[in-house]
Amino acid sequence: MHIIPPGIYRVDVLILISYQMCHFFSIQQLFPIFLNYTPKTACVDTAQGRVCYDVPKSKCLQYNEFPNLCANLTGSALSDCHVEKSHSYYQSAAMEFEIYCRPGWKDFRPAFVQYVGVLIGNIILGYVADQMGRKKTFILSMLIGIPALSLSATFNSIAAFYFFRALTGIGIAGTMIVGWAYFSELVSPHQRFKLRTFSNWANARIMLTLVALFTGEWRLSSHVSACISLITLAIVYFVLPESHIWLRKKGRYQEAEESRKRIADLAGLEFEPMPPPPKADDSQPPEPTVNICTVFADPQLRKNILILWLMWFVTGMTAYLTDLCGGDMTKNFWIGQFLSGILLSVVRIFMGFADGYLPWMGRRFVLLCSQSLAIVFFGCVISFLYAGEKGQWYYTAAYLAAFVFTSIVWEPCYLCASELMPTDVRATSTASCSIVGRFANIGASMLSGLKTVYEPGVHMISMSLGLTNIIAAYFLLQETKNCSLDKAGTAASKPVEKANEQEMKDLINKTDDVDVEKK
Repeated sequence: MHIIPPGIYRVDVLILISYQMCHFFSIQQLFPIFLNYTPKTACVDTAQGRVCYDVPKSKCLQYNEFPNLCANLTGSALSDCHVEKSHSYYQSAAMEFEIYCRPGWKDFRPAFVQYVGVLIGNIILGYVADQMGRKKTFILSMLIGIPALSLSATFNSIAAFYFFRALTGIGIAGTMIVGWAYFSELVSPHQRFKLRTFSNWANARIMLTLVALFTGEWRLSSHVSACISLITLAIVYFVLPESHIWLRKKGRYQEAEESRKRIADLAGLEFEPMPPPPKADDSQPPEPTVNICTVFADPQLRKNILILWLMWFVTGMTAYLTDLCGGDMTKNFWIGQFLSGILLSVVRIFMGFADGYLPWMGRRFVLLCSQSLAIVFFGCVISFLYAGEKGQWYYTAAYLAAFVFTSIVWEPCYLCASELMPTDVRATSTASCSIVGRFANIGASMLSGLKTVYEPGVHMISMSLGLTNIIAAYFLLQETKNCSLDKAGTAASKPVEKANEQEMKDLINKTDDVDVEKK
């Protein structure tokens, strides 16, 4: 008895699971939230006895004659005060290394060096994936990232910790950009949206939060995360083939057939070879090879890449600003982290189901509606801040809604990055978008300091950028739902009205109406 009966959905389920596990390693992008955690209060033993104090805004935990929060208490009340004020939700690297107390180190925290690694990986790995292959580059990324993640928690040197977090960033870049190009080219076209909704960042965030909650400290969390990430590496190395789309685009037809045969074996379907494309007609000029430079020579591709860069910049800025400034939207640190992940996961799964039944719910629709709703809820958050209602349940609800709808805009960002650009440059163009997003993240980390000066200003920035995104997408973004990735970014690329299982079967079984690319 088969758990999943023979059919292409068996492969789709495997790819969805693999991509979810890929997200689990990528979510190390948010692990600095835990690495940088410091409690709001702390206690220390002094010559005058145990003193509990409010941690200053600098987050340096070293005691410096701060007022004693438990003064004038005796007996059980004093003991209870010590227990309450010394409680820490998590033992972080910032607490162990006292990063916030060290001149120089506090200005370049773990997030900074990790994002430098991600930026380097974005610049290099996208191009390598377009030249060397999706699978090989993905495996290389994880072979760099997984050991680096574990080693970052092995040594007691802060310099070694920073160095290995930077290497971990290179691995993260590979799973984020190459992973998406790889898995999106293997999954069925009509399941591509589900690849971004069912296998999603929010689920990975919940998984990471659970790991952090049960391990309780950053070193063990890092080792456990590295071990779990080995599952993804094993599936890709031993089970999944290279992208047949990339192989055919490179003219490696025999290897593409082997990849399709592997997919047929995994699906339990009979494989029938697809003949190589016919030789090009000498009377017609050969189809030019597209690279990242020639993208700007083509008016349509130039418009596509520019609108993608804007989408990624706005979403990278607003989503990270919202996440970075939302640590105090609830009193309990864990509740805020779990609510963010669970709510976003539920909404994305709902959208995944809706996408299959609502043909009009395209990429433009999702972006325009999500960004518009995010702006509305940012407005509510600003209103509550002016009214002094921060901390109330409706403030938390509005903040969560703004966070969720801002995060959903990532779905059309990733989908359009695949569906608007040709196969030749898909990984490279996605890498360029990711680089723009990384610069936006760095900008968001700098602007987040505005929260301590004028908190509504943070959300006003998000509203302004979101409005820019809406205007640009409304006039410039092309609808790409259910388009063929073989013809993406070409005149032959046309979204279909409704996709079905036959689309993926055409990659396995020979049919008379296959539109074969010309070389």
